[in-house]
Amino acid sequence: MEASMNEIICPFETEWKFQKADLMALKESENGFLKGKYFYAFNILGLQYYIKICPNGDNEESRKVTWIFLNLNGSNERKIAAEFTQSVESADYSESVNYVYEKIGGYGSTCCKTAEFFDSKNKYFVNGEITIKVKGTFKAKRPLIPIISSPISMQWKIKEEILKESQNEYLYSKPIKVASFSGVEYYFLIFPNEIEDGKPPQTFLYLKIKMGNEKKIEAVCDFSVDSANLNVGFECVFEKSGGWGKSLCLTDDLFDPLKGFIVDGYLTINFNGILLIEKNECSAIEKNQMTTSFQNNQNQDFTIIIGEKEIKVHKQVLMDASPVLAAMLESGLKESTENKMTVLDFSFEIVEAAIKLCYNRYIPLNFTLEDALSIYRFADKYQMKLIMDSLENFLIEKLSSSNVVQLVYFSKEFAIKKLHQSCVDLLIKCSKESTPVYGSKSLDKDLLAMMFLSTLRSIDVTDNTAFN
Repeated sequence: MEASMNEIICPFETEWKFQKADLMALKESENGFLKGKYFYAFNILGLQYYIKICPNGDNEESRKVTWIFLNLNGSNERKIAAEFTQSVESADYSESVNYVYEKIGGYGSTCCKTAEFFDSKNKYFVNGEITIKVKGTFKAKRPLIPIISSPISMQWKIKEEILKESQNEYLYSKPIKVASFSGVEYYFLIFPNEIEDGKPPQTFLYLKIKMGNEKKIEAVCDFSVDSANLNVGFECVFEKSGGWGKSLCLTDDLFDPLKGFIVDGYLTINFNGILLIEKNECSAIEKNQMTTSFQNNQNQDFTIIIGEKEIKVHKQVLMDASPVLAAMLESGLKESTENKMTVLDFSFEIVEAAIKLCYNRYIPLNFTLEDALSIYRFADKYQMKLIMDSLENFLIEKLSSSNVVQLVYFSKEFAIKKLHQSCVDLLIKCSKESTPVYGSKSLDKDLLAMMFLSTLRSIDVTDNTAFN
């Protein structure tokens, strides 16, 4: 599925595993469920997705039936179109879904009756666990305002003795500076024994943001305690320094060994997410700041038609830029005799920007990442190598921990070798320096294995001539 100028499409293929014993505990429950790990759409900033499984339904009407949902979390201000197939291969179960998420929430389908789900002959569980695979695509509108982003991630280990000693006090993690934002810091705090409205004491976790010089920050994050099968995601907007919190568990459960929150004397909390800031600046394409030298020249002898719009261009410029177009224009086909061609699969803005690059391969500094990717697709189709090379260098310069996963997939899809290697080098660097990487859970297992192996050998670089 090809993305248009105004759309972003994110393919995904993810699996979740759940233990049979944990689901059995919910077999007779009313609306009980388990949530899987949160993943992030690698090129749709701030979109979380996860599996939710309800062994005994999620309401009275669905009782005694097992349901599997794909849930989305993030901003309510955008619609997400999803096409996906969820499956349990061992049980030969597969269900395809086409759904538009108008707001955050879940959509799914029935798996089978609850009794059938836990019956060993139906093979939903192998070696005591079920593996649910989901493969598909998300489609979202491209943001009208460019966004600056910074992934955040940390693991916080808190000693059990300190938690017990601080039941009526806040405990703070170390603050972390956000390098790409102006003066922004974030940290976490935990209150082990918070009482609200006479309810039993609960343990609360908070994300705290110091705004620095920024006016508005959106945070899309999740935290998990793996030993307790706890996964919680949230989205919030900060317009001043402050915090946002969520209940972790009952205080009694926190210290109950059977609940699994504390292992080997420590509570271990994993945090992941992304911080987003809108940048009030249009892209080069939207501002129409790219060179217009071809419009100022005379004697354009060829027309490119996109919808109801036309672009006048010099035929020789097209032939010099693209062997595909050169072959077409020398073939005697209708396009060569009528001196016009119709482009159906790219927007006017993409085609116009690509044609301008045929005249002058200078790429404006405020070209957005999505601008470059869209035009690269056009250049790849028509084998415009000089433009592709210029865009490849531009993308390498744009590489960051926020977009490297997106560019890994893009460079693999289009076999862009130098860009792909630059992505791998950056991922290895981030791994060594414990730098958060947005969407890292979406990375291919073979790539992760290769990166790991590369860290096990020393590197010697010879960059000058040396003689003994």
